[in-house]
Amino acid sequence: MAVRDKTAKIGSSRLEQLHLAVAKQATVEILEPRDTLTLSRRLNGINLDLVTEDRNFTALKTGQTIPWGTIRASGPSGTRIRYRVRTGRDVTGTPEFPF
Repeated sequence: MAVRDKTAKIGSSRLEQLHLAVAKQATVEILEPRDTLTLSRRLNGINLDLVTEDRNFTALKTGQTIPWGTIRASGPSGTRIRYRVRTGRDVTGTPEFPF
């Protein structure tokens, strides 16, 4: 039930967790850099799901976050990321910043 703009920096592992959701739907949309990162979802602590539809946007449904789910980005080490997280009733289900 929130909209938050955040920043992160990809470390030496070339993978950065952008959001951890617990029993609440969520979306992550990359504001910049666009089209250069790979998003993935780790569902219920087990499955790794690469996002192929839109490289800048992904969502987790409530059922995918029980007990928890994460959205992660991978890319070149040192890349700074600006992104928007929407949770709960603020989830739109569609990208907000189509470029």
